[in-house]
Amino acid sequence: AMRASLLARAGSLAAAAAIATTGAMATAGAAGAATTHPRRLPTHLAIAKVSAVAHHPRLKILLGDLTSHRVPLRGKTVYLDRRIAHHKWAVVGHEVTDKRGAVAFVVDPRKNAHFVLVFRGGPNFSPSRSRVVTVKG
Repeated sequence: AMRASLLARAGSLAAAAAIATTGAMATAGAAGAATTHPRRLPTHLAIAKVSAVAHHPRLKILLGDLTSHRVPLRGKTVYLDRRIAHHKWAVVGHEVTDKRGAVAFVVDPRKNAHFVLVFRGGPNFSPSRSRVVTVKG
């Protein structure tokens, strides 16, 4: 009888130790999982150049569409970057996308200029850039 109770005690201690160890490991695993960053969804930023009015040929409208898996992204900030000869890219404007994921910028460069739309990304979405378009001054 004494031998059975010692074996029962040893078994229960071993079980308690195993539970404590795996419980602690599960807690550490959950804490580690909380610090990993979720994968951000890819984005696509399209750009189009259209003339504003016929009698102002320099005045152009740059249209942009921000999507993720072809779903429009609303309420996201899109930046307009400009580059002219012998200068670096510079942010010249920003707009917030509408319910269709669209933005519009009116540009009237005095010299030839290159433009690109930039979405900087966020916690859920990856950053993206449009192709470069040239507007003649």
